[in-house]
Amino acid sequence: MSLNGLDAASYQSGLDIAEVPGDFAIIKATEGINYDNPTFSGHVKQTLVAGKKLGVYHFIRNDSDIKEQADYFLAKVKPYIGKAILALDFENTTGSTIQNQAGVGLAKQWLDYVYGKTGVRPLLYTGISCENSLDWSSVVKANYGLWLAQYNLDKVVNGYAPRDLYGSLKHWKSMVIFQYASVGRLSGYSSDLDLDVFYGDEAAWDKYAKATKVPEMDNPAMNPSGAKWVKENKSYTLKTAVKLRTAPSTSADVIAVLSIGETVNTDQAIIQGGYRWVRQPRSHGYGYLATGPASNTLEYVETSASHAYYEVVSGDSWWSSAQQYNTDMNKLAKMNGKTIETEIYPGDKLLVK
Repeated sequence: MSLNGLDAASYQSGLDIAEVPGDFAIIKATEGINYDNPTFSGHVKQTLVAGKKLGVYHFIRNDSDIKEQADYFLAKVKPYIGKAILALDFENTTGSTIQNQAGVGLAKQWLDYVYGKTGVRPLLYTGISCENSLDWSSVVKANYGLWLAQYNLDKVVNGYAPRDLYGSLKHWKSMVIFQYASVGRLSGYSSDLDLDVFYGDEAAWDKYAKATKVPEMDNPAMNPSGAKWVKENKSYTLKTAVKLRTAPSTSADVIAVLSIGETVNTDQAIIQGGYRWVRQPRSHGYGYLATGPASNTLEYVETSASHAYYEVVSGDSWWSSAQQYNTDMNKLAKMNGKTIETEIYPGDKLLVK
């Protein structure tokens, strides 16, 4: 079974979705970090009043921060999360040439961030030539579905008339949604429309719209204390190889494995999920790495601040080590992410300054 529908942006400002046939409508919500579709609210209301399935999408750009773009989109569509299919529009436009291999990485960052925040896997919208020419393996492997566009050679298509794809997919095994016409005509509206087919029934649509995992922001296991990000402009030198991830979670995708001795500049920090995480500003986004487990939050790194360490020898205790540096043993233990009940052993290095 399949569903027929359309997608709309401000170009279809005169469209009343309730007055045209169809099972669903996918509405543009945002673009970049400063564009709201002025017809979004009206078209969403028309869709829901008509009892049709809803989808919402963001038009990604390469000239603004990816996380900010995702947050901008999520703020706009928040009332519909869990009810509407979420999608990312991956196209070139004025001031943003994103259909290249670097752009695939930016799209993956956006998809991962939205999935992490909402628990809903968004779809990726792009054209057939882009799907064929770029390497989408990372996006496919992460199980993000495809909304594919291939126009009908600008021929007028009267009514819903899904057709076969000209050519074939290279990376995805199948499409979730196929946009097969850009010059579509439906009764109740006199101008051009994009026509789409969804390969599934209403229950399948709802599965794409609903969360497939507990969102990180709602998961007590990820943030049991309700901790918040704090500003932290510091540099860290790695004492061990550390994975740089797309989100502050050990289940998030790995951007890179940083080597011993590398220096990382950070702007924020948080303790959650059993680790202390710091955020590294990167081109068009952020990377996240753990500086150590909650029991020793600086186990993996040394900071740029002037610190001193003491190597424990046989016979040392928290009390004797604290006495050497004219400090309190409870304070010393806390500096090292421990308590005075924690045993220390010869060879352990204690942060003393």
